[in-house]
Amino acid sequence: MKKPTLERMEAWRDQATERLSLFARSNAIEEPIGIGEECYQLGDDCCKPDGYGQFRWVTEDQFDSVLPPGIEHDRYVAMTNMTGFDDEIKEWSANWNDPGYWHDVAADALWSSNDGAYWTTRDEDPSDAVMARATAASQITLELDGEHLIERTPENIGLLHDIVDTVHDMDGGSDLGYYRAYPSETARETVGEHLIDGEIAEKTMYGGWNLDRDRYLRVNKDGDWVGMSQDEADRLVWDNRKTILKSVGAYAADMPADLTNRVCVMGERAATPTPAPDPWIGVDMDALLENVGPALPDPEPGIDPASGTNPMGPGIGM
Repeated sequence: MKKPTLERMEAWRDQATERLSLFARSNAIEEPIGIGEECYQLGDDCCKPDGYGQFRWVTEDQFDSVLPPGIEHDRYVAMTNMTGFDDEIKEWSANWNDPGYWHDVAADALWSSNDGAYWTTRDEDPSDAVMARATAASQITLELDGEHLIERTPENIGLLHDIVDTVHDMDGGSDLGYYRAYPSETARETVGEHLIDGEIAEKTMYGGWNLDRDRYLRVNKDGDWVGMSQDEADRLVWDNRKTILKSVGAYAADMPADLTNRVCVMGERAATPTPAPDPWIGVDMDALLENVGPALPDPEPGIDPASGTNPMGPGIGM
């Protein structure tokens, strides 16, 4: 591009950021960079798309695959570490294709600021890494489910039940409690612990629960006890899987590691027939913006099948 507009320069930067952020999110699960190891960090203002702000660590190879050493590397580092006042924006545009200019500007930017992308040591708190992993697993699995790649298997049904039980135990006011399946034989001692016989009879009558017929009961939004078979309990969590999977990210700070691991495995086992080719390979971002504008295809956000741990056994967790 020759003397690009501010919009085109920002589009170039944002496209590079999106590609790096996808790497950073996958890294939160696969953890190729240990705490204390050197890597590139993405700055607060250059983490995209929305919701990717806590995914910021990328390897040198990943960074170089998006922004090869030289003008693209220096340009991106400079642009993400500088405010971009009017005079600077004019300079950027006038010197867009000048490697020497960007080399000097990037060095000056790093001297005065570390707000953008730069080479550093991963100094993340381990608890933040645990939260980021749960959030990444939740996001990726939801995206795969949106592509109809998450299968209705006994393992996945069991995981959904276990997430519901875990979140509801952590937060009794969570709406996930409406999807919880309580074993009928212990319902009076658990969900009915503080109820008198008359209250239980009323909830049973309006909900239609029958101890002799129904394996499970759930409490609906009116507080009624609704009877469910195994199939009905499984269908309830499957039909509400998006809400349930979102809760893994929403409660990331308290999500047990074993459940996060199983959500990662759910994503790894998604029914992807054959990996799609990377649409970014061979893309010249400058040339693309010059010819067709800022829109680029979104790469498929997958998880490396080699990562993760074995899932726990299927079934409803009580």
